[in-house]
Amino acid sequence: MRHASRIIGQCLGIIALSGVLAAGSNALRPDGLPLVHAAQSAVTVGASGEIGVKDAALLFLSGRAVFLDARSQLEYEMGHIQGAVWLPPREFASQFQDIKPLLAGKDAVIAYCDGERCTLAATLAKHLRGAGVKNVVELKNGWALWQAERLPVAKGGAMSRAAGAPEGQCRDCGKK
Repeated sequence: MRHASRIIGQCLGIIALSGVLAAGSNALRPDGLPLVHAAQSAVTVGASGEIGVKDAALLFLSGRAVFLDARSQLEYEMGHIQGAVWLPPREFASQFQDIKPLLAGKDAVIAYCDGERCTLAATLAKHLRGAGVKNVVELKNGWALWQAERLPVAKGGAMSRAAGAPEGQCRDCGKK
């Protein structure tokens, strides 16, 4: 009996020690799990309204951002950030009201295109700000950087859940 209580005591001691070490390790990590109350986001947005790919990825993984692809429909179909909505600047006036509900409650609305000199995302961001959307940022050279980081991508037609088509269904033709 004495031997069993000693073993139980040692097991409880090991469990308590591992709990203390885990909590200490978590507290020291910059990306540690919030145990009591979530701290403010570590994601930073530059004064220019641009966001880096790592910060965009954090927002993507936590589901706190909507990504808007400003490129051509062909480029979008060939590949885009997983879950991104296709909204080129030339379609803004006709599509914004359909997409607007997707933007509500998100920490960021991230417009992106491809290439350092691509101005489509900046133009789309300007349209969004003009329509009263406050949390708009641009992921400059977004598509190339996203792919280089091997982050989640998708291929296929320009689909939008906001446009009345069920998820995975084309808003133009209704096909999956």
